[in-house]
Amino acid sequence: MTRVLKFIGAFLGTAAIVFSAILFINWNAFTTFFDNRDAMAEGSEWVEQTYSLSGLTHYIGQNPDRVSVASLVAEHPDSSINYMEQVRRPMGTTANFFIMLAAADLIESGKLSPDQTISWEEVTQHQIPGVNRSEHEQSYSAAQNRDWLNNRDEIELSDAVKLLAEYNDLALADHIWWLIGPQQWQLFSEKLSLENTDLPLPFSGLYLTISPGIREMEADEIYNLESVKEDEEFRESVIKMADQFVNDQTFRENTINYTEENRLGNTFIEERNGLILFPKTTASEMSGLLRRLTENTLISEALSRRVKDWMRWPMDRQSGISRDFSDYGAIYDNRMGLLNGIDFGTSMYTGDTTVQAVFFDRVQIAFWFHMSSNHMHQDFQQRLIFDPAMIEQMKQVESDHAGEQAELQN
Repeated sequence: MTRVLKFIGAFLGTAAIVFSAILFINWNAFTTFFDNRDAMAEGSEWVEQTYSLSGLTHYIGQNPDRVSVASLVAEHPDSSINYMEQVRRPMGTTANFFIMLAAADLIESGKLSPDQTISWEEVTQHQIPGVNRSEHEQSYSAAQNRDWLNNRDEIELSDAVKLLAEYNDLALADHIWWLIGPQQWQLFSEKLSLENTDLPLPFSGLYLTISPGIREMEADEIYNLESVKEDEEFRESVIKMADQFVNDQTFRENTINYTEENRLGNTFIEERNGLILFPKTTASEMSGLLRRLTENTLISEALSRRVKDWMRWPMDRQSGISRDFSDYGAIYDNRMGLLNGIDFGTSMYTGDTTVQAVFFDRVQIAFWFHMSSNHMHQDFQQRLIFDPAMIEQMKQVESDHAGEQAELQN
């Protein structure tokens, strides 16, 4: 009996030590989810209903305030789908499309070289601890594995932009944004004739702007303060914040110390709601730009071809793509409460080319985790190009919504 009790005691003691070690190692993650336990129930009723993409189209039809779709078929304009396409929504990292366009424009004009090198150490200077850090690490690992880094940890600009399209590395986006230069963006907006689209801003500045911990303000106070600023004033304040993070040593150290332990200091819901301050566009205007890109008429033929090549990473990196597409390029986004994507694709079955902009905005937290973990928005967009059943379901959602709007007007 004594030996049995000793064995049980040793077993329970070991189990307690292992459990404590696991809890200690993952303490920040544990406390984060505990603090957001109420948010983790938000939208849970949609999870059971959306284990198929058919269920996702039902969600889209029931949540027009949260979703925009513009799917344009070049050869058959009557087959296009437009759903809440004029609503301005946060771009997230689909704004990197404009960073890619601007970089390509400067390359074609000879102001930048595709072969010039970027220091990865300098890229990392823009990384906020705890904010999409894994994407930055994955991006670096991919560059290593593809032999895109030299012995000084430098990467050529063209390869860096390819990584940006694939991994949406926020630090890399910021470094290229500064390489292009703050003074270039208004000129570039005019060159593209944009009407409903904001130009990109440094992600470090945007995230620090919505951080209650860094700002020492409540999330609602931050929104009330920032939302009433004129566009140019807001842009200048975000750019200043991003510049401080890299160049003001005291501010940088304080920011890193805080965000390493507390991330941004906001809840999941506050972070999601804060994204409303990020640069916005409409699905309609974005899909229009993509159509010009596929026609090789976006600024110039050479620029259009270069950007399409950067966006074609799924053809090499995603299994099964070549089964359904003869050509495909995309930029996807996935951040708290937001799932976006822009893509172009030529169906292997019909030969038709489709360009798309799809924005899921302010998604309920539990439902967002469900969609995010299953890459549902990526699958949805791809099937919306080649799957007749998926296309027909979305056309029905579009038709039902148009009918409801007509009834309201009458």
